[in-house]
Amino acid sequence: MVVRYFDFGQDTPLQYALERRSYLASVIVQYALWLKIGLLFYFVFALDKLSAIIPGAMCAAGVVTANEYGVPLLMMKVVGIYLFGLWLILNAHDFRTKDFHYTKMKFWLFLGIFLFALAEYGLELLFFRDLDVSKVVSCCGVLFNPLRSSAAAKLLALDPRVTALLFYGVAALMLLAAWRRWIYLFAFLSLLFLVVGVISLIEYFSPYIYELPTHRCPFCILQPEYGYVGYVLYGALLGGSFLGVKAGFEKWLVGIEPSLRWALVLDLLYVVMVSFYPILYIIRNGVRLF
Repeated sequence: MVVRYFDFGQDTPLQYALERRSYLASVIVQYALWLKIGLLFYFVFALDKLSAIIPGAMCAAGVVTANEYGVPLLMMKVVGIYLFGLWLILNAHDFRTKDFHYTKMKFWLFLGIFLFALAEYGLELLFFRDLDVSKVVSCCGVLFNPLRSSAAAKLLALDPRVTALLFYGVAALMLLAAWRRWIYLFAFLSLLFLVVGVISLIEYFSPYIYELPTHRCPFCILQPEYGYVGYVLYGALLGGSFLGVKAGFEKWLVGIEPSLRWALVLDLLYVVMVSFYPILYIIRNGVRLF
């Protein structure tokens, strides 16, 4: 009813009722979406723990690829962070306006998010339904073997040094865009930084973290042997990327010049952390892996 009949200019009992309902619904959705965002990290944590009971799996990589639904489900959960986060931003701006300026927009967006969440839930049911704990799966050493023909193996056909150059190149462009206040370019580069950041982590930085040139896995860094550093790395990468997209969204939505401070802080934190491992390895051993 809110998306059809809500009109702040109307002075009717229906409008008053819709204002109360919209506020209550917004608060409920707000807390539900915050919970959904946090559950992404719990989902990855659960996948990592499941690797202990699934034959052949050494980390979450073996579990998420145990059937055809795992990788699409993980991708949907990452996309969901951006959708849910943008709704929360829109809701916050709506609460700041006196005329509920964005109420209809946010509930139209919520309808799409609700359908997206239903699809994600259905995919999650299919994933866990088809997860066979007696079936031998491939470990990350096999999945990310460049001699195989899998999608992950094709990714490893890239030169690690090229992916590192792309990573630092995108980071430099982001700094330039932030300095010149090119907000929309910064938002686009923030999305690109997420993709390039993950690829370069697998290709170039993870072997330095594991101190083994053949070990290229984006999931083993989530394990206690490596101090759970993966959660910090992915948290900084996702957080910085989202805040960059948020800046572009806010500029488009309300025409303000958003602050890029925290986006840059998280982006630089990620760059410094992943760069630390190659530097430390070279200092200790006197050689580079690539």
